[in-house]
Amino acid sequence: MSYSLGLWQAMLATVYVADKVRLGAHEFVPTSRIADDLDIPAPSLSRLLRSLNHAGIIETREGASGGVRLAVPADEVTLLDLLEAVEQKLPLFRTDAEPRVRGETPKMRQAALKGALADAEASMRSSLREVTVADISK
Repeated sequence: MSYSLGLWQAMLATVYVADKVRLGAHEFVPTSRIADDLDIPAPSLSRLLRSLNHAGIIETREGASGGVRLAVPADEVTLLDLLEAVEQKLPLFRTDAEPRVRGETPKMRQAALKGALADAEASMRSSLREVTVADISK
């Protein structure tokens, strides 16, 4: 299993919005501009923005001067926040399948594999927690 392309697109869009607002190009970045500049299909972008909005990462405004901006400072939004908003806390590794082999050794090996994958995911999440949108926008 792997995380979706949507996660990558959400990260790109969030950094893009943070940059445009920080540079004073827009108070709210138009969603059509995000979709065009980042080559993200509008329906996909809309779905991603809903997830980010629901997580409190972005806010939106309707109308001629509407669009998207961060709801919190860029230094308070981590890559882990974006991962959790888009992937809804799904694990990277699926370890719920039970092998047909029975016995103590296969059970020990399965437990060891689950532990190794859990450690890898915890390490990745810890790493993503340390990087903010502001860090990327430097």
